[in-house]
Amino acid sequence: MMKPHKRVLSVVLCLTVLSTTLASNSSRATDHADTESDSAPPTVQQAVEHYYQGRIESAIAELEQLVRAAPQDQDARRNLALLLLESGRHSEALAQLNPDGDSLPAQVQLLAAEPQRALQSFDDVEDPDAMHMFWTGVAARDAGEPQRAAEAFAQAVSIEAHLPYAHYFLGQLALEQQEWEAAAEHLQRALRQDGNLTSVFEPLARAQIAQGNIESAYALLSRAEIALPWDSGVDEARQQLEHEFPQLRADREAEVAARRVSVTAPRVAPLPDEAAEAPRVRVGLAEDVTSIHLKTGARWTLTAAGSPDPVAEGTRDDVLLIERLHPGGVSVGYEDGPEIYAGSGPLELDYQDTGATTVLFDMAYGHGQFSAGREDRSYRGTIRILSWADRGFTVVNELNLEAYLMSVVPSEMPASWPMEALQAQAVAARSYTLAPRSRFHARGFDLLGSVLSAFYRGSGGEHPRSTEAVHATIGKVLMDGEIPLNAVYSANSAGYTESSASVWGSATALVAVSDKKLPPRDSALSPLELESWLRQRPESHSNHARYSSRSAYRWSRWVSQEELAARLGDAGVGRVTALITRGRGISGRVERVEVIGSEGTTTVERDAIRSRLGGLRSNLFTVYPRLGPDGSPSHFVVTGAGWGHGVGMDQSGAAGMAAAGYRATEILEHYYPQAELRRLY
Repeated sequence: MMKPHKRVLSVVLCLTVLSTTLASNSSRATDHADTESDSAPPTVQQAVEHYYQGRIESAIAELEQLVRAAPQDQDARRNLALLLLESGRHSEALAQLNPDGDSLPAQVQLLAAEPQRALQSFDDVEDPDAMHMFWTGVAARDAGEPQRAAEAFAQAVSIEAHLPYAHYFLGQLALEQQEWEAAAEHLQRALRQDGNLTSVFEPLARAQIAQGNIESAYALLSRAEIALPWDSGVDEARQQLEHEFPQLRADREAEVAARRVSVTAPRVAPLPDEAAEAPRVRVGLAEDVTSIHLKTGARWTLTAAGSPDPVAEGTRDDVLLIERLHPGGVSVGYEDGPEIYAGSGPLELDYQDTGATTVLFDMAYGHGQFSAGREDRSYRGTIRILSWADRGFTVVNELNLEAYLMSVVPSEMPASWPMEALQAQAVAARSYTLAPRSRFHARGFDLLGSVLSAFYRGSGGEHPRSTEAVHATIGKVLMDGEIPLNAVYSANSAGYTESSASVWGSATALVAVSDKKLPPRDSALSPLELESWLRQRPESHSNHARYSSRSAYRWSRWVSQEELAARLGDAGVGRVTALITRGRGISGRVERVEVIGSEGTTTVERDAIRSRLGGLRSNLFTVYPRLGPDGSPSHFVVTGAGWGHGVGMDQSGAAGMAAAGYRATEILEHYYPQAELRRLY
């Protein structure tokens, strides 16, 4: 049973909003006189500037000096406490949050592995909100009170339905009680609310197996194996399931084989005449491939480099099997039929019929991403096979740029979204594709078919509305001087984009802008203000109810020691003791993270931060260690906002602006203020 509430704590229970009134009303340039020195102490803003420069030690020292000079400055104390907490100095952080003997902030007590004290503090709160009840549940679980924890989590989701981690912990508690159906229900709900919660995969599979849903568990583990390539436990669990139920693999292979018979390559409409001048683009679909099946959509020819004539020809609905030869080269043959080619290539499969497509079967996508999976995909244009002596072959799709955009636009932005947003997306994607880049040329293509370049699902992803947007903007490109702008975009900026200088270390025309509904910043947020902002959901175009998921705008992630170790690989740091942010942009996005461990340190920078430190949705986050019973961190609790790198156009924000009446040109002007829109062809 929940204990009765006693009195209101003076500290707000969410760690970041330790005192929102103080945070909003306090001066960011406190100038208390230092009675022990002739020089004035530093200000909070000076400490903030050093923190954003990556100098957390200087920021801590300055805030400590300020607190000594002005012990009653609660703004300085709370900012100091957050920086101490980030550094893993829990007891010092707690001391700053309770200098006069008041009740300690319960959430910090919990992070400091003091769940009983945290529960006592939580009990004193009247009118608890959802987050209060969530943290009460965490404290009760840590204190060995599972029934109380379950009651607290249940109360939390009754107040606020969207609490992925509350459902996750309810699922874990149900698993411990062998309540398989309840466990599966809560874990599935957690995953629906936040698809990035990949820690759900393994316990959900266990719950499904316990209920006898072997096929569902196998499908989930197969997906997890692509999404979490670093997690050997997932691969072992899948293999164990195949060992116990050998028919699983056979059934799956039979199902894929049946599709090769039943599926027909779809026909596509020809491109408009205006698209004829568009350049061709080479898209890398798959690398290090050992074998793949494809199905042709019309009369075809197979051409090898250096050969004036086709090495093979065929008709519609031919199923071909391409396999790697050792130590290099490929063989091509009909499925269950004769071999028609063996050599080193490169090879090109092509059609005279411009309405033809090629089906590639059982394509893995989203490698290392939570949205991973497998599906059959059809592609316009030419299919090219590149062989290598030291690895598997590469599959490349070469096609007209405008045809490519007809798939990219609805793959990147739902075709049901406002037309002006779709047109802005078409222009941005065209500009990005045409921008000078050579990153992948040595690998035989211009762009990847994944979100690492642009999400490209082939002709099966095309939609009439997005095709209309592409056709309406044919040839329109954002220019940076005389070259196409590298017009990057991301799913959700959280209300504030970031500059390329901060995110990638190169100053370009891509600058930081605030959402139209939010004020621009002339100075950085303090740690307390940043933490508060990350936990709030300010009204913005990025937060439009129809065009933004709740877990894209604001999110949390608990990263375990085990996951960190697997993702960091052979970094040689041992057990991680702290994750120290080293530099932030004006939006608050992290530029570098110093990983401090028991055996050494390493630095993770820029784009690598998201993948190597826990599969984070963005670099806009704060992170604090959560201590285990042994006094070392068991998890790192990440509170974040946004989805993607945050540079350039915010796709949710673009849709929100379009819904508010902004035209595509106005959307582009907002997110790319230093670019010029021109028609190149």
